[in-house]
Amino acid sequence: MKQTILYLTLLLMGTLAAQAQDAKQAIRQHYADAKAQVAQMQELEKSGDQYPVPQTYTVVIKQNLPATGYHEETLQMFYREEMENAEQIYADLNLDFAVQKYNFAAREYYQEYLYDKQGRIEFIYATEPDVIDSIDYEYRFYFSQGRLIDVLVKSRQTGEGETAFKTIYQGKAVPAQYSEEYKNCVASSKSIMAVFKSIDSNRHQ
Repeated sequence: MKQTILYLTLLLMGTLAAQAQDAKQAIRQHYADAKAQVAQMQELEKSGDQYPVPQTYTVVIKQNLPATGYHEETLQMFYREEMENAEQIYADLNLDFAVQKYNFAAREYYQEYLYDKQGRIEFIYATEPDVIDSIDYEYRFYFSQGRLIDVLVKSRQTGEGETAFKTIYQGKAVPAQYSEEYKNCVASSKSIMAVFKSIDSNRHQ
């Protein structure tokens, strides 16, 4: 009986691991496709061509903040067009990929958010500087059906000559020392979706 339970447990663990790996492969392909689409749109904008129209909403914030001075924040939201039925005149616009960049004084932050077809967060990539310890961090969070399945954290020493990030953690859960960054990224993914929906519901068509 114990051997049967152990066998079933190992089989379940193997199945879940395989499913997580398949999900990661699908996420990576989706991410590569999204990045290629963004690059194509950027080339179109540089060329001055009006068609095809870049599928994006862009929000830019510029302000002067106490203590840290000039602050600029750029949020680009790239959407996909989907038709639910043949009677529709205008396609539904659904958020696919978002890029957020901002600064506080000399600290630069960069984040990417990938969403699945149900509007759930699928992948988060974020870079964040630690000014006190002079360390740059990279975070990668993978999700399947809205559930966290893998975490990858890399770091490098800030300064000249330091270009390569090295893996310092990889696992299925978020360690306590990175929990704040994780919570902030997830909160931002929800805020960005809310911004997208607000713009989309108020656009003229």
